[in-house]
Amino acid sequence: MKIRGGQESQVSVEVVIQQQFHRALVGPKGSRLQQLTKEHQVQVQLPERDDGNTGPPGPDPAAPQENGEAAPHAEAAPRKCDIIIVSGRPEKCELAKAALLALVPVTEDVEVSYELHRYIIGQKGSGIRKMMEEYEVNIWVPQPEQQWDVVRVTGQLTNVGRAREGLLQRVRELQAEQEDRALRSFKVTMSVEPRFHPKIIGRKGAVISQIRKDHDVSIQFPEKGDEQQDVLVIWGYEANVGGARGALERLVAELREMVSQDVRLDPRTHARVIGARGKAIRKLMEEFKVDIKFPPPGSEEPDRVAVTGLPEAVDNAIHHLLNLEEEYMLSVTETETLAAYMKPPSRYGGGGVGGGGGEDSNGAPAKGYVVRDAPWNAPGGDKAPDMSSAEDFPTFGASVAPKQSSAWGPKKV
Repeated sequence: MKIRGGQESQVSVEVVIQQQFHRALVGPKGSRLQQLTKEHQVQVQLPERDDGNTGPPGPDPAAPQENGEAAPHAEAAPRKCDIIIVSGRPEKCELAKAALLALVPVTEDVEVSYELHRYIIGQKGSGIRKMMEEYEVNIWVPQPEQQWDVVRVTGQLTNVGRAREGLLQRVRELQAEQEDRALRSFKVTMSVEPRFHPKIIGRKGAVISQIRKDHDVSIQFPEKGDEQQDVLVIWGYEANVGGARGALERLVAELREMVSQDVRLDPRTHARVIGARGKAIRKLMEEFKVDIKFPPPGSEEPDRVAVTGLPEAVDNAIHHLLNLEEEYMLSVTETETLAAYMKPPSRYGGGGVGGGGGEDSNGAPAKGYVVRDAPWNAPGGDKAPDMSSAEDFPTFGASVAPKQSSAWGPKKV
């Protein structure tokens, strides 16, 4: 149909698109249709809806379609509710018609192994939702029990193509991850005497954690109660597993060469050797590569200290400990001597170095202050003066001292 309007002719073109796809053509709040009419400078008239389902049936929406395919029966007459009218300049109408047909949803099956479907769906459907939002398509995954190696994508032709490429890329990533997991699952076992396990683990797991980190492997020790208490399991990449096993074998070889030797240290020096919160002894053990254990409180041998390590390291550590003991014992002796001088006098008046003791030679409390080697203690000497006697210790000037009301003398008038 042609219409003369002004200097330019306008035409009306019929575009047959099944009614079930019209909503997809319009888009959210009519956005797609508005964009199309503005871009091509045409008018688009949609037919009235026909809910009676009259006329020849349309194709199965789930069946794969080519872009613009409207009905499987080319000879059947189109239904009125499927005809869209586009009006405008001829060249603009043709472009608009092609754009409308491009908006018709199509369905494409993508071959994807059913073993990968759960990874594509993701946790609680997060993976498939992200793809549908990104590519503006609908993605259908068959039920697991069907075991179909296909994923169905429905949407605009351009979006379906993008979604198909994205889906295939995700499949390649998942396949690479599967291959990587297979490579990382290489596993070996090695036998290590249980007595060495604490040393291999280390303080707070420091030793075994470092081996795992250096070689990027997992190392599992036997659980308590397992039949094989000497079996360690190592798994990871084959090359990494070999490196970790070599490191463990070297460590076990060193542990087998280690010796334990006792050294006698005065218990009064233990606290200073250990240091605040064990800081000094930890530093010493790291420096000499040995293990040092002190006796627990109440031990029958409180001076027995055990040093464990390689023979040469043990000898060096013991030599250092003996030097520390000698140095600390000088300080301990000086401290005890000073404490004897600083001892407070007893309640009986004795105490200290020059004032006698708090007890006599028989263990009884001393009476008063005793002067040793005094003249009256010599053979034939007089008796000791009585400090409570006024005759032996008279008071001088008590009756003639002027009475003063102030330390500064009498107050002037």
